[in-house]
Amino acid sequence: MRHQKIFLVVASTAVLTMSQSTMAAGFAVSAQSAYGMGNAYAGNAAVAGDASTVLTNPAGIFELEKPVFALSVPFTSSNAYYTDEGSLTNPLFGAQPVAVEDGRRTSLDQRRVSPTPALYYARKLSDQWALGLGISIPFATSTDYGENWIGRYHATETAVTAVDINPTAAFRINDKVSIGGGISVQFASALLSSKLDSGATCLGISQAAQLPITTCGNIGLSPNDPSLDSNVELDGSGTEVTFNLGVLVKPRDGTKIGLAYRHGTDHSLKGDAKFTNNPALGAFVGNFPEGSQPLQNTGTTISANLPATFDFSVAQMANEKLQLLGTIKWTQWSSFDQLTSNFDNPAQSPSVLDFRWEDTVTLSTGVNYTLNSKTTLRAGFSFDQSPIPNPRSRSPRGPANDRYWYSFGGTYKINKNISANAAFTHIQIDESAIDNPGAPGNPTLRGAYEFDVNLFAFQLNWHFV
Repeated sequence: MRHQKIFLVVASTAVLTMSQSTMAAGFAVSAQSAYGMGNAYAGNAAVAGDASTVLTNPAGIFELEKPVFALSVPFTSSNAYYTDEGSLTNPLFGAQPVAVEDGRRTSLDQRRVSPTPALYYARKLSDQWALGLGISIPFATSTDYGENWIGRYHATETAVTAVDINPTAAFRINDKVSIGGGISVQFASALLSSKLDSGATCLGISQAAQLPITTCGNIGLSPNDPSLDSNVELDGSGTEVTFNLGVLVKPRDGTKIGLAYRHGTDHSLKGDAKFTNNPALGAFVGNFPEGSQPLQNTGTTISANLPATFDFSVAQMANEKLQLLGTIKWTQWSSFDQLTSNFDNPAQSPSVLDFRWEDTVTLSTGVNYTLNSKTTLRAGFSFDQSPIPNPRSRSPRGPANDRYWYSFGGTYKINKNISANAAFTHIQIDESAIDNPGAPGNPTLRGAYEFDVNLFAFQLNWHFV
């Protein structure tokens, strides 16, 4: 029924709109190693300079002189500033300015510091075989707007993490060509919440049930009254398996060409949809016959397709000290076109949300410079295209736009077995307009975001025999 679909969409905006990170286009986490961050991840699939090559291109393990274990801890420091530019209730409810209790209509300042640690291990078993293991966080985001901001019917809290365990193997065909691949076991979890306009919700249900138009007013429920808000929260988790492949070619001394492919992941997160209804709204829906009551706690399964990536990288020695790096990376965000939610409650029919995201290209360039026997310096620049094609497709759970990375870092050899990497990146993000109509019956969130994003990363490498 119509009233069911309205609220199912509100409750199931989950895995897609929730998880766009400020670190990479869409919601992928690019900050996987301090070594690569220093170059803005230019040459990522070709340079094979540290143990994180098990993630970026396992064929590169043969470029490592010794077995190595690495712990990398990147941090993202992000400030998001939202300015409202005329958010309105749905035309069904008068297209009025969205009300807030504390008058916080015009701006919102949200600050976050988030770590995304990673572990890597790589070693050659022989001249022809090598093994590696990577444990990383490929997708993550966390936002908390509070319960009384103007976009509360779109999003209040988001906490999403995907942990990837990626064992890999590599085979050297000859001195010029090696290949590699791995299996990724990916565990994802999500917690998402938003508010429901109790008055608008009641009117929608009443209309669908052909009840008198005065029904909601008689029980004290009117639209656009924040003191009457209800709450919906989704949580879920799931584990899926995918794979990655890589090739490293060295056509001549000083030149490396890397190709890396990571397959997409079809995730199904199983969990619960929990409704905390305003008392009057709860009593109202409780009067419906058992088995046909909307807005009841229930199990849910949310399905979405995470994108595949293809990486073409080059690393070229210009002289004995200077290495030039470049990468073109394609991400298949168009596969992330729908979010489907199925509910255990038979009164709540499945809902499908369409998201018209587009495939993206990331372009990176960088350099490594060997200062002396102990110190290597790095720098890089990257243009990271956003998959969000227009303001209507932008969500407050991840509103960022095209990104421009400015990176520098370096490696210092502490002794023959231990080295350390450090890196810093400033990410410039274009101002992001939002004009999101939300789920059916929701207000339109209309405004603009500005961002201040910096990445810091530290990495310890233990080289052993």
